[in-house]
Amino acid sequence: MKVETPYKLFAICPGGLDEALKKEVEKLPATVTATYPGGVEFEGTLETAYLANLKLRTASRVLLLLKSYKKIFKPEELYDAIRAMEWSKVFSPESTFAVYLTASETKERRIPVNPQFWALKAKDAIVDHFRDRLNARPNIDRADPDITIRLHLHDQILKVYLDLSGPSLHERGYRAATLDAPMKENLAAGLLLLTGWQYYCNEGFGFYDPFCGSGTILIEAAMIATKTAPGIFRTRFGFFSWLEHQPELFEKVHAAVKAERILDPAKLPIMVGGDIDREAIRVTQENLERTQLQSLVRLKINKFEDTTPFQEKGIIVTNPPYGVRLNEVEPLRATYQAMGSTLKHQYKNWSAGVITSEKTLMHSIGLKPSKKWALHNGGLESQFSIFKLY
Repeated sequence: MKVETPYKLFAICPGGLDEALKKEVEKLPATVTATYPGGVEFEGTLETAYLANLKLRTASRVLLLLKSYKKIFKPEELYDAIRAMEWSKVFSPESTFAVYLTASETKERRIPVNPQFWALKAKDAIVDHFRDRLNARPNIDRADPDITIRLHLHDQILKVYLDLSGPSLHERGYRAATLDAPMKENLAAGLLLLTGWQYYCNEGFGFYDPFCGSGTILIEAAMIATKTAPGIFRTRFGFFSWLEHQPELFEKVHAAVKAERILDPAKLPIMVGGDIDREAIRVTQENLERTQLQSLVRLKINKFEDTTPFQEKGIIVTNPPYGVRLNEVEPLRATYQAMGSTLKHQYKNWSAGVITSEKTLMHSIGLKPSKKWALHNGGLESQFSIFKLY
């Protein structure tokens, strides 16, 4: 099935980051056709699709629209529509595949949708298509498929997507080790873009994460400053098994994106990560080495309240510890109060972005945010606040 060009693409992102993602997509460059909570629809060439997978920092995955149907009311209608598609031109029967379906609940739908059952019908339709055309059957592999098909049903409209990313794009490929509950890389990048770090890093501002943990925010900050595309360390994408994939073009795009990196310390801002946990600093160092950025970032073992700014202006973005249960939250109040006091008295002319899932802890900082966003961090409703320090 030859997909019409321009390709109709859809990038998915964590909730609350759609505007940040839209700005990223526009810089690919690509033509944005719609923005939704949690995603951006856009058009472009095959090169655009490759660039989206390599360069979008806030995206979780990039999907390619294969087909759209306007009147799908019953599972049988879904089966017939899917079976009629030219799947043998999308992937070979030697490739494994998986099918997922999401549905929007509306009053217009006459029959309730069971996503698992409808996805099973679609899977059967694809298998039957291969049996009809090639007398062969591709195998199902939900754990680690070569090809992933994602269906979205809204009212009676069915959209059939090929997942070009495969494993989620937050999996950059640089994490050698983590500590407990690490933040996803694309959310970390989103926090940085919301603070404007992509602009400040070119204007001589420094960067500091005083609670760096395993280094996710720090590494994403360094990747933005060095123009390191988040996808260049990945060894696998979903489009590798797509029959329209052009390896030579992808290698050309990959090489061009990799060549954009700026690794000269003289052209980069000062970037520092700190933590009171020696193991956290060790893990951060190990992860930095996998990005070849270890010589461009300073690491310190210390308490935030014992620090002073290393330059006149800078940006702090951090994910301080927070407790899920009450007995974990209460002991952290002092930590947040000390953080607020340190920001107010020692980091004048800086800006600080802080994310936490506990509003009571955010209030303990004792500063009024200039901006705030509602985001999700690992399934937890969280608040990201920016404080301008004068």
